[in-house]
Amino acid sequence: MKLKLVNRAMALVFLSVWVCSAMASGINPEVEACIRKNAPKATTIEHIKMRSEGEMYNEEEVLSAQIYWKHYPSGVSNLLATFEEPVDIYGSRVLFLEKKPANEIYLYMPALSKVRRITSDRISSSLYGMDFSYEDLQWMYNMLSTAVSEQRTDVVINGEATYVFAIIPREEKGSKYKEILSYFDKKSCVMRKVEFYEQVGELHKVLTADVNEVKQVGGILVPHKFLMRDVKKYSETELTITSIKVDPPIEDAFFDPAQLKSHRDNK
Repeated sequence: MKLKLVNRAMALVFLSVWVCSAMASGINPEVEACIRKNAPKATTIEHIKMRSEGEMYNEEEVLSAQIYWKHYPSGVSNLLATFEEPVDIYGSRVLFLEKKPANEIYLYMPALSKVRRITSDRISSSLYGMDFSYEDLQWMYNMLSTAVSEQRTDVVINGEATYVFAIIPREEKGSKYKEILSYFDKKSCVMRKVEFYEQVGELHKVLTADVNEVKQVGGILVPHKFLMRDVKKYSETELTITSIKVDPPIEDAFFDPAQLKSHRDNK
């Protein structure tokens, strides 16, 4: 079944759940209800740690950041990432603003003491050496709602029945991906795996959730550990959510490009 994304479309809210709001009528109501039960209403604040290792060269990189995500009644979402390590990027910030026809991305680096815009030709670039790109973060935080979603035939993974959904970027957006397939356990509606396919149809990345690291936070189930594997570069990044707040208050000023230099974290 093919559905056009409406309002807060079906997309990942940072690797944990699909957000569904005003979803198209083609989806099974029971599936929709199951997905909704693990969705935050409007905001999340997460502290994450990424550890990346290139299998070919045995090189390790570590990154940690505070992530602020907010969804608005208008149907768009904004995201701010503030980085704490490695030391050479401490205080750097990346701001994503969901807009039509194209999102805006801003980068602030203390060493340069200025805010600059990231152009569309750089959205597929690696995020500070990790196996996550700027585009990946936008998909994961429900910030490309102009895409189209399809519900595919259910499949069984490791003995578990799963729902399968496909996100298909619009061609004019210049996405690196042809489609993104996500698999959710039918019992808990928690994400198990995401596959990222390139425009030529080849598998590029695979994200898997650690089923032993699913915790209840604010009444919803949230995976706390993931592995993103780049099957072409033979590298992988382990991502751990070290803390998370569900639906805390976040001021709109957090997402003002003019405030990036003077930003102060929510405590």
